[in-house]
Amino acid sequence: MWFAGTFGTARKKTPAPWKNSSKHRERWERVLAAEYHRKSICEKMRDWLQSNKYEMLMAAILLVNVLWMAFELQVYGSKSGWVIGVSDEPLVRPENMAYWDNLFLIGDMTFAGIFSFDVAIRIIILRIKFWTVWMNYIDVAVSATSLIEISLSNILRLPVSPVLFRLLRIGKLARAIRMVTMSNVLASLQLLIKCLGASMNMLFWSFCLLTFVQCVFGMIVSTLCRDFILDESYDLAFRENVFRYYGTFTRTFLTMFEILFANWSPPARVLVENFSEWFSIFFLIYRCVLGFAVLNVVNAVFVQQTMKTASSDEDLAFKQKEKDVAMYTRKVKKLFQTIDVSGDGTINLEEFAKLVQSPRLKFWMSQLELEYHDLLSLFEFLDNGDGEITLMEFIEGASRLRGGAKALDVWRLETKLEVLFEEVLVSLRPMATPSLGLKAATDQDEEIKAAVSNNVQLAFEKSKFRHIKSTADARRLNSPALDG
Repeated sequence: MWFAGTFGTARKKTPAPWKNSSKHRERWERVLAAEYHRKSICEKMRDWLQSNKYEMLMAAILLVNVLWMAFELQVYGSKSGWVIGVSDEPLVRPENMAYWDNLFLIGDMTFAGIFSFDVAIRIIILRIKFWTVWMNYIDVAVSATSLIEISLSNILRLPVSPVLFRLLRIGKLARAIRMVTMSNVLASLQLLIKCLGASMNMLFWSFCLLTFVQCVFGMIVSTLCRDFILDESYDLAFRENVFRYYGTFTRTFLTMFEILFANWSPPARVLVENFSEWFSIFFLIYRCVLGFAVLNVVNAVFVQQTMKTASSDEDLAFKQKEKDVAMYTRKVKKLFQTIDVSGDGTINLEEFAKLVQSPRLKFWMSQLELEYHDLLSLFEFLDNGDGEITLMEFIEGASRLRGGAKALDVWRLETKLEVLFEEVLVSLRPMATPSLGLKAATDQDEEIKAAVSNNVQLAFEKSKFRHIKSTADARRLNSPALDG
């Protein structure tokens, strides 16, 4: 082409924007620190109460509360076993139980006070924003329940059933639902709850189907067993054993669920051994049809619903994208450190040329979707014009050049070429003159070519690609090490 080499003018080196990255980082940290100090105490408290650190702190306290309640149940359960003679020795000696009773009371009051203070401070600081989250209503209900339980059982000494107190105490574990709000920390738990919520409709109809089938088969078995149970010609022990499983509708219904989900051999053996061996065929068909076919279909539907929910969840997709970008950035950074043999934080053309000589590095580049046959052009694309590639330039360029060209990239390239040639044509219009003979036309043609070269060069220098060398410069700078 007659305009080859027109882009190869000398380029003035400009400092890389990330050469002083540490200074930029320090300046940015000072800005953030100044902005933080300008906030009021109330704003700082609001940020702290909505941070993941605070949520982790409350989750840790809740975990300690659960362990404390579990230890309390263990102590009282051990005492009950010793009283009825099941265990030889309780976990706590009887003479020390009064001390442990007071200690458990102090612990319950401490945890109730912590959780109540948490709710109160969040209501005061967050104000109306506190009531916009539905899980905060659970916190309010649990805190109120804890205070009522302590007041009724220990302060007012009202004659209320102890079973109610135990249920109210267990109700405090509902605060664990609050961990769902920790989206950045417990993303998997949040996804699980979303999938369960999305499959509620499917769960309801699956339960209805299984219940209906269990009722039908249970009534069939119970009807067949009624005459056997009332027939006095059979041994009473056999009839009692059958009645224990199939005597009433409720017993039969529970037995059918046991056959489907639990150990199905004992209920089946009761009829096969005591009544008739023909029931073996019935139970085999029942287990194969309902226990294998129906349950597997239901499980497949649940898995499909879960995958559909996971794929359509925007928050999950965004977090997964962030993880992919972070992992890709770490790999690119490791590749940069491997190429930078000098350790000065930049990659020059000589260091970049070693990619061709190292099959391992070339394979690494292909794994990062940066497989490029013309390494000189790749270096120029990554470089900002100063002849060296910094870490930030390498990361940004690798992310930009990753994979194949997209439709948007092709469209932007076509648009830039159209704008470039429109500017060239506009600049050539004043040069159009009538033909002045062969020699004059040849001289004018040379002038037009020079004018086109100058105009193209000026238009190209105004673009973002002004630092890229021309084809002539590429041939001149190309070396065997950079070939291919």
